[in-house]
Amino acid sequence: MPTNKMRTLLGIVVGVAVVVGVTRFVYGDGQPASPAEMPNDMPGMDMPKKTKPVPTATTSAALPPGYAEINVNQDVQQRIGVTVGKVEQTPLTMTIRAVGIVRPDETRVAHVHLKTEGWVEKLFVAYNGQKVRAGEPMLSIYSPTFFAAQREFLSALRVAKSGLDSEGDQQTVVDTARRRLELWDIPKDEIGKLEQTGKPGKSLLLRSPISGTVLQKQAFAGQYVTLQDDLFVVADLSTVWMQAKIFQYELPHVAIGMPATVSFPSSSQRLHTGKVVFIDPVVDETSRSVQVRIELPNSNGTLLPGMFGDVVISHGMGSGLTIPTSAVIRTGERDIAFRVVSAGRFAPVVVKISPTRFADRFEVLEGLKAGDEVVTSGNFLIDSESRLEAGAGSMADMPGMAGAAKTEGAKASEKK
Repeated sequence: MPTNKMRTLLGIVVGVAVVVGVTRFVYGDGQPASPAEMPNDMPGMDMPKKTKPVPTATTSAALPPGYAEINVNQDVQQRIGVTVGKVEQTPLTMTIRAVGIVRPDETRVAHVHLKTEGWVEKLFVAYNGQKVRAGEPMLSIYSPTFFAAQREFLSALRVAKSGLDSEGDQQTVVDTARRRLELWDIPKDEIGKLEQTGKPGKSLLLRSPISGTVLQKQAFAGQYVTLQDDLFVVADLSTVWMQAKIFQYELPHVAIGMPATVSFPSSSQRLHTGKVVFIDPVVDETSRSVQVRIELPNSNGTLLPGMFGDVVISHGMGSGLTIPTSAVIRTGERDIAFRVVSAGRFAPVVVKISPTRFADRFEVLEGLKAGDEVVTSGNFLIDSESRLEAGAGSMADMPGMAGAAKTEGAKASEKK
């Protein structure tokens, strides 16, 4: 009997303990909640409302909306490739790059025509690219008109010398015939030789008006040529043009007389220096570009028409505060840079930059000062982490989400 009673009493004690344990598990330990953990809008609970801390100059009040300062340890920085650069006072040099093509200087190009008609008897220029000097013969032609003009000059000259013209009108005829030959580009020494010998020449020599290179040859032996035929194109290539195209937004940074540097892939180590001599007054509607002409000296003849090259025009605009272009995240609404607050701590900053890019840097107008360090690589990952951190912080302010936010914050801290 005593044994049975003891077993019954022990069973009652165990049952009570189980009930108490289940009750505490379901309804809590019965301890009163702290005011910070009690919801403020419970019916009948006139609890003092929780007040948020007043942000200071170093807290989120100075941060862009949706961003937060974050801590990233050195190991993580190495894994994601974080690098930093400085905000510095540097020269502001606008560099304009374009591709150009070499063209002959049009003011040094001569199109060689005949001023009469006839048949080509002999060519002294055999191929394109041949060098000629001013006054050298290029071809000879037989022209009946030229032969008749010589005979007319000799006839008038004989009458004038005979003394039969008492009124002197025949001298006027002689001068007119002489002038006609001169207008056909007959040299004065040849006219003098014709006057001395009294024998008209059969052939008319066409001579080069300038020294240069024959770019085009369109005459051949036996051809009948007229006044309209373009027989030769001769160019003086001691000075050439580089024709390049720049975009419309680059126009304010280019002016006539500015120096320009030209390089060619075949000789990239050698730079040719010239100057801007012309800017096309019309913008091409399709490409929104403007043609720019650069004059280059070519005394050694290494620059040939048709060669492509790289053109660089630099425009100095003083000095200013600049930042590496890779440090700026352009969201469309604003420009963000991550400033290094301390070792492993980064703060997002809204920066205002100039629309002009200076090589690999932007001019900073607002948001940063000289000497500040900013993230230049890995900043997109830091940007994502900053946004996540700000999102977790905003959830903590929602009713009933304090505990969840604390849990997420603890997990995030454990991961870091």
